[in-house]
Amino acid sequence: MLGESEQRFRAIFDEAGTGISLVDLQRAGTPIQTNRALQTMLGRSQEELGFFETYDELTASDDRETDAATFRELCEGKRDSLRQEKHFTLRDGSSVWANVIFTLLRDAAGLPRFVIAIHEDITERKRAVERLQAKQELLDLAQKSARAIAFDWYVQQGVNVWSAEQEALYGLQPGSFDGTYQGWKRLIYAPDWHVLLKAIKHAQETGEVAVEFRVQWPDGSLHWLATNGRMFFDERGRPFRMVGFTTDVTPRKLAEEELRRSEAFLAEAQRLSSIGSFSWRVATDEIKWSEHLYRIYELEAGTPLTLELVRTRVHPEDLTLYEKMVGQARTGADDFEWQYRLLMPDGTIKYLHAVAHATRDRDGGLEYIAAVQDVTERRLSEEALGNLRSELAHVSRVATLGALTASIAHEVNQPLSGIVTNASTCMRMLNADPPNLDGARETARRTIRDGHRASDVITRLRALFGKQDVVTEPVDLNEAAREVIALSLSELQRGGVILRTELAEDLPRVTGDRVQLQQVVLNLLRNASDAMSVVEDRPRQLTIRTERDDEGVRLTVQDAGVGFDPRAANRLFEAFYTTKDDGMGIGLSVSRSIIESHHGRLRATPNDGPGATFSFSLPCGNELNTKVQ
Repeated sequence: MLGESEQRFRAIFDEAGTGISLVDLQRAGTPIQTNRALQTMLGRSQEELGFFETYDELTASDDRETDAATFRELCEGKRDSLRQEKHFTLRDGSSVWANVIFTLLRDAAGLPRFVIAIHEDITERKRAVERLQAKQELLDLAQKSARAIAFDWYVQQGVNVWSAEQEALYGLQPGSFDGTYQGWKRLIYAPDWHVLLKAIKHAQETGEVAVEFRVQWPDGSLHWLATNGRMFFDERGRPFRMVGFTTDVTPRKLAEEELRRSEAFLAEAQRLSSIGSFSWRVATDEIKWSEHLYRIYELEAGTPLTLELVRTRVHPEDLTLYEKMVGQARTGADDFEWQYRLLMPDGTIKYLHAVAHATRDRDGGLEYIAAVQDVTERRLSEEALGNLRSELAHVSRVATLGALTASIAHEVNQPLSGIVTNASTCMRMLNADPPNLDGARETARRTIRDGHRASDVITRLRALFGKQDVVTEPVDLNEAAREVIALSLSELQRGGVILRTELAEDLPRVTGDRVQLQQVVLNLLRNASDAMSVVEDRPRQLTIRTERDDEGVRLTVQDAGVGFDPRAANRLFEAFYTTKDDGMGIGLSVSRSIIESHHGRLRATPNDGPGATFSFSLPCGNELNTKVQ
């Protein structure tokens, strides 16, 4: 079960095509995990991105202050999500643009705990838009700067009177054109000759000519020409002369071709990124969609669009939100961003994320330009990721069940043996002559006591390893620790561990989930025992201690084991980091999450001598209630 859960988690996190980072807010905003996609996007390794300062340094200097201010609002719990279009500058000086959606995850008490940041690389889309704008400007410039050259062609004589300027349009030196029909034909790019013949035939029928064709200059280059003119007819109705203007439209045609390529690239980019776009003129309710947005809504391309048609696709539970958004958009010119669902005809649900920018047309009319992204796969992945995180705590408890099997048998066997012995004694006392009723009653009471002991053992084990909801109650930390010790005692004894308890008297209660806190104590005891499993030159002494401290109540587990490298202290509580050959690396990570959800702190310090000390502090019951309020 653990292997499958871990594989699913890594498949979602590490193998995701979108860059993801997980930020632990209790560690000054340091990303504790980044996936390969983000590392590739930013050109940095996991170790380099292990500090939030590196991520901040990559942000373009003009955006750092603004981005950091809004991010602090998220970390302080003033908002639950944040979208930023971030501009990163990489090590080689190149730029990467990303649409980053930050989502705040709160702990069981509703306090900010983690931030998940999903980075969508929009660099190519930004560059495509920039190229599109540049080509459009080039097209406008070409149209403004084009020069028209007059021509005069006597059709019946086959004589074409050209000026030096017109010869230049065909790449000829002044005076080099012979003026004949055949000489002109040789200048036309062969595949376009039939286009010209068709245009001439049309002019002979209608008197009007408008055609674009290519000519091949002597140096082999191709140039686009546009001819507009009029055909004149003689008294017998025969065409005899055509006059007009020829313009070099090569820059415009090249710009148009590049524009078509850019539009095709943008359409393909929208398809690959599941992003569609639309415009909405508020005054007239004129709506225009991109081709991919039609695909997202599963409507036939070109279908006339109305707000009511869009409304038929919105999920019924989101209709109120949809109508509110439309109403607000009509009354002002503010940008807006919203997430909503579509209910498709086949019953499937799509999750969409829309971002709209308000503009004004030439007449001052309000118009919105928007992008809509289908985030269904990402939403489902996030939900799966959340489910996996919730299962980790349960997995870490269940993983210890095999190691405690002998302890379970020992703990249950003792009260069962007592029950059998007491029952036999009771029978002898009742069969005596005369019957020893007082002794029988006392023996029966001991039998009942042992029965309760066996029942309590089973109840504690089912609670500790069962998948139960969180229950907050006043907890006696001494009593909770004793129950864990009772469950672990046989295992500790088999490991040669000398257990010493120093439980403070009159220890105030803490408020929290008893089973979760016992899970932490159990994990610390087992880690301490494992750390001493290879120790042969000194007693394997383990001390569990409770006491008051400045933060409330502290529980400490101290061992005489192999200890840990002080330089790795900050990594001990990271998910999947372990110093054991057969470790999973989730026990201490889950333990820290549990303690911090109780508004406490979990620490690890090397001993002055051999071994290490792990301790956690929790506020007392009244102090915790004050913090929650």
